[in-house]
Amino acid sequence: MMIDMVENIRDSIAGELAAWLATGLRIAIWGSTAESAAFLETHGLDAGRFLVPAAGQPIRDWLLDHPVDILLILCPWQAAAIVRQIDAARIPYEGILIPQEGHLADFHAAEMVLA
Repeated sequence: MMIDMVENIRDSIAGELAAWLATGLRIAIWGSTAESAAFLETHGLDAGRFLVPAAGQPIRDWLLDHPVDILLILCPWQAAAIVRQIDAARIPYEGILIPQEGHLADFHAAEMVLA
């Protein structure tokens, strides 16, 4: 039963990301190289469809030179602090997603609910 639940979560997030990508939006993953690799592997995704900065390259600098539409922050518990950094650096974006309860949630909507 636990294995089925994990597979459902994996498939759900992978499906949601596939739907976002099908719209033509560019998605960057905000997380360490290890976190990003683990996330992609866990959800059966490939790095070719997502923008992930090279190891050791600060994502803030990279995103200023390579704007994207959607930022996927892998650590929901750090999302508020990361969004403050993004806004302070004036990094453009259309939306921010965070993994939450087996799905991808709009950070700003989730933040309002949690406040």
